[in-house]
Amino acid sequence: MRSGIFIVVSALLVGCATHEQPISTATSTGEIVESSFDQKAVGENSLMTNQALKSYREGYVHATEHKAFAQSDVGAWSWKSNRTSVRYAIENSLKDCQRNNKRHEAEYPCKIINVDGKWVGEQ
Repeated sequence: MRSGIFIVVSALLVGCATHEQPISTATSTGEIVESSFDQKAVGENSLMTNQALKSYREGYVHATEHKAFAQSDVGAWSWKSNRTSVRYAIENSLKDCQRNNKRHEAEYPCKIINVDGKWVGEQ
């Protein structure tokens, strides 16, 4: 049992170090399971920082429509609401997120993750 846990933990640590390549691990039944590190989270699980999650739950959810939430892959975020159109909400939240993300914007650009309460990528 201990060696099985060691193998799984080792595979997970190797997966963290190689981020680009999914690591396959064998289960006790011999089947191969692909790592899920590269899968993008959707919904509240996609919010990367506790501050962003708190702002989403306490502010964004209750804000008036024509709102958008933007976030980068390094955790910069912003949301805007009460705009005259969805387009303006998206533009304004992206601009503010980009301002918060200046150092990393070229490599990890801000993206819209929620518009008027609907998560981007959610089906």
